[in-house]
Amino acid sequence: MHEVRIARIRRSMEKLNVEVLLCKLPENVLYLSGYWPVMGLSLLILPLEGEPTLIIPKAEKEFAREGWVRDVRTYETEKLDEIWDPHKHILRVLKELSVPKGVRVGCELKCESMATNSVVGELNYPGELTFDVIRKAWNATLVDMTDEIMKARMIKTEDELEKMQMANEIAKMGLEAVVERIEEGVKESELAAEAERVVHSEGIGYKGKVRRARGFAFVMSGENSSKAWYPFNFSSDRRVRKGDVILIEYNVCVDGYWTDITRTWVFGEVSESQEDMYNTLLEAQEEVYRSIRPGMQAREADKIAREFISRRGYARFFPHRLGHGIGLKIHEPPALHPASKDILQENMVHTVEPGMYTAKFGMRLEDDVVILRKGVKNLTDVPKYLSLKE
Repeated sequence: MHEVRIARIRRSMEKLNVEVLLCKLPENVLYLSGYWPVMGLSLLILPLEGEPTLIIPKAEKEFAREGWVRDVRTYETEKLDEIWDPHKHILRVLKELSVPKGVRVGCELKCESMATNSVVGELNYPGELTFDVIRKAWNATLVDMTDEIMKARMIKTEDELEKMQMANEIAKMGLEAVVERIEEGVKESELAAEAERVVHSEGIGYKGKVRRARGFAFVMSGENSSKAWYPFNFSSDRRVRKGDVILIEYNVCVDGYWTDITRTWVFGEVSESQEDMYNTLLEAQEEVYRSIRPGMQAREADKIAREFISRRGYARFFPHRLGHGIGLKIHEPPALHPASKDILQENMVHTVEPGMYTAKFGMRLEDDVVILRKGVKNLTDVPKYLSLKE
């Protein structure tokens, strides 16, 4: 059992007078059990005292062995005699547990942003059906613990940092492959496919430790890169031309833990203004890295980069926050934003992603860093250079 994570959550349970915590979100089940649900139809039950319990579909029993929970209860998956209703089976298992009636149960009552389960494409999450089952099984009073769980997750443990480091290393291989593939006439979607291919071909089994790896790449070239700050990115069938700015947003997941990286290149000759903008972003990052320390307000980190970029005359081109936390989701607390009230702490991992966007092109540099007692460690060991010669 991972004592550090469990202890953090139990402190919050005591504060809220919660006797049992029940999690269904795959990211939280992973956080508290070491097992990443495949279908997202699993539950983690953590009592204030005693051992946790996992309730999982029978078909996922081999995956549950990856975690540290020893009390694993299974229920049947679909058969041909009736349409499968997992909640009916879960109710039966919950009633079998030694949980007294009338307990206060901590739940994820207000989760509206969530990471995927292992099977991408369908997301199963806690909703009213799950909450009704808990009430029926234990006559329980439900208490929201969403915020408390997220606060605990902000501080990463060594095993979490190892997974995020490996995700960054795999991403580096993918970016190197993309650079080799860039040529005139190649489509954005082809470059994105190359980045994603590497994650599957090289990431699964990486260092003998990675069981599941996923990659999602978004390549934007020319004028498309000017929209890379929008709250969505996508790769199109546009073909790269000489002189294009090429921006790639790259997310790699290793066994449930994410990285978030951006690199920008120019294919061909670099203009003086492009070089100055790029160097400004690079220097703004370094200014932040030199300044960050535990106890700093997250908005101060944003301010350092924003004021540096402003002094160079580019304030109007930097329209978004400096960064965000990352871990079991791509976007987590803390928020490195001008209005943030978050406090940076040792072993938090967050992005540092200053960017500039004109009408004709956009540029962004994004790294994932872990806050140390003094300074930061950059997990993203990917070279930064602007010019791609033909």
